[in-house]
Amino acid sequence: MYYYIFGITDKGNYREQNEDCILIDHEVINSGSYESTVAAPFIAAVCDGVGGENAGEVASELCLRHLSILEYNSGVDMKRTLIDVHNKIKKQGVRAENAANMQTTLCCLAVDEESRAMCINVGDSRMYRYVNGTIRQISVDQSYARYMYEHGRIEDVSELEPQYQNAIISSIGSTLNEPDVAQTPLVADFGKEPDDMIIIVSDGVSDYVSEEEMVVGLGLDLSVSEKLGAIMELALTNGGTDNVSVVGIKPYLDDHELRTLTAKKAVEKTVSVQDMLESKKPEKAEAVEEKKPDEQAKLFSDTVDELMSQMNECRFVNHIGHYY
Repeated sequence: MYYYIFGITDKGNYREQNEDCILIDHEVINSGSYESTVAAPFIAAVCDGVGGENAGEVASELCLRHLSILEYNSGVDMKRTLIDVHNKIKKQGVRAENAANMQTTLCCLAVDEESRAMCINVGDSRMYRYVNGTIRQISVDQSYARYMYEHGRIEDVSELEPQYQNAIISSIGSTLNEPDVAQTPLVADFGKEPDDMIIIVSDGVSDYVSEEEMVVGLGLDLSVSEKLGAIMELALTNGGTDNVSVVGIKPYLDDHELRTLTAKKAVEKTVSVQDMLESKKPEKAEAVEEKKPDEQAKLFSDTVDELMSQMNECRFVNHIGHYY
């Protein structure tokens, strides 16, 4: 079994810097697109950095640089590996003058020498599996909204203040807590079905493109790169205000199948990819003015501090059994 991997990352419509970064096999990309064909074992990943000044993009690239030199196999302890990476980023963030809150999310597909696939994630970048014409999320969102919902404190994310609705409670590089490294093995063999595909996205995509829209995009009669490019463009058209990254991994058996996956087809069509997705497009969200880097850093720091304080209070109350 071989794997075709295509990834694309961009700063989006409103950001001056791209804090996203992608890893394809051993290559780290922080702008533009990249494609590769690989055999197992390999790692493909998306990181979404956060922090002030240049901290976010430094953190995401550092994380993937460390993973890019890793020779992954079934014997590698990924949790220990990522805790080591976390400590290195945290140490550099404390020392660097302009690296306050230098942190990053991570979502990666790790495929070992036996072609066993594992989703590994920290934060809220997402992994989806598209197979038999349907899609489901594999990764677990480590967000404040999910935490509050699972603990019965809210019934809907709209109950939270706007600054908390998209806040994460686990990241690589945080000085407040160790990252929660979630590892989820794929329950069915990867690549047995003809349309089986893994898609990894940053929240700049998942927040603005629904799963239903992803199903439409991935079902188009286009090359893999055109499908993923269409999904990323839809996020921007739908009002996306964040950086955008998409990585797709598609197993294939032979050169004929690879040519089918990579053949550019949009030029042969009389309608654009965007027009093909138009019927599923929601109303465009209002553009949000981007905060200056130092304002972003302070808001992030204040928000995380308050979230952690509230979470600790929740844990104490739950522990003594007063309410859930």
